[in-house]
Amino acid sequence: MPPHPDIVQPQRELRRIGLWGAPESGKTTFLAALQVAVLRTSGDWMLFGVNEESNDFLDTQTGMLTQHRRFPAATKFSNALSWTLRGTTQQPTGRRFGKKFQDVPIEVNIDLLDSPGAVHASKSVPGESMAPSGGDDNLGFDDEQEEEQGEADEDRIIEHLAGCDGIVYLFDPTRERRQGDSYSYFQRTLLKLSRQVFRDRGSKDAKLPQHLAVCVTKFDAPEVFRRARVGGYLTYDDSPQMLPRVREDSAGHFFSELCKDSKVGNADLVLSSIQKYFHHERVRYYATSAVGFYMGESDRFTENDYWNISKSADGSVEIRGKVWPINVVEPVLWLGNRLDGKTPQWSR
Repeated sequence: MPPHPDIVQPQRELRRIGLWGAPESGKTTFLAALQVAVLRTSGDWMLFGVNEESNDFLDTQTGMLTQHRRFPAATKFSNALSWTLRGTTQQPTGRRFGKKFQDVPIEVNIDLLDSPGAVHASKSVPGESMAPSGGDDNLGFDDEQEEEQGEADEDRIIEHLAGCDGIVYLFDPTRERRQGDSYSYFQRTLLKLSRQVFRDRGSKDAKLPQHLAVCVTKFDAPEVFRRARVGGYLTYDDSPQMLPRVREDSAGHFFSELCKDSKVGNADLVLSSIQKYFHHERVRYYATSAVGFYMGESDRFTENDYWNISKSADGSVEIRGKVWPINVVEPVLWLGNRLDGKTPQWSR
């Protein structure tokens, strides 16, 4: 039966959004928190998988966060996951008088390719070992096979990112402070992505065509939150929970300061690369947290007890309270809407 002519039909748009980040930057956790973030966001947004694998991921990993209060294990292999994000957006009516905007249902198909973080690593320099500390004693018999598999995964990731309309880049300032290797992982992917786009596919100008959502992860971590508070970047939303956020107009400056704060690495070159390789108007910055802040029985944020993570003496990590993601769904919604050339309009 054909749709009724008076009913506004959903606009089905194929939107490919890639996920990019160093190991332990929180890629798998970001994906797991996406469903929770959609449910926490006001409005009528819904997220569901286009296949059983994607639905199983949401069910298993989201349950790990919310029910078991543990972080998902790091991804061990490349996974192609695809969801449909359905909701309502506002679009201009084009009328001079009367109603200027109308609510239009929209469906955005989002393809996210999660992959092992090591795929994005730079090759080891002479004299340095890529083996993890305390690695297994396999005498190198599997090295060639693992290298071939790694190169195949890398090619797959680059091909995927090159074909994406938008990219979510995750920058973990806590890892950068410890390891100082954000640029090492960033530059290899950026160089191969640029070659793929400019040489093999072509580009209208000297910039990459993708829209980029830069997400500073682990905003809830004390060292990151304190940096935002001391720097004057904080604001608080108007929800009953009064959750802190980094102001939208200063999130880019916050990212810049975190990059320049790196004492053991070259994170400032990540910032320079983004500015040189991507269109300024196609980049937006966010301070994100997959698990959010601890609110306790009051169900409200308090600065004297806000970290939602507890660490046991044996090194295990647990989530203390409710999972309340900060700026996890917003980058995805922005990309999905921005790719139409429209400014996203949704309620928080």
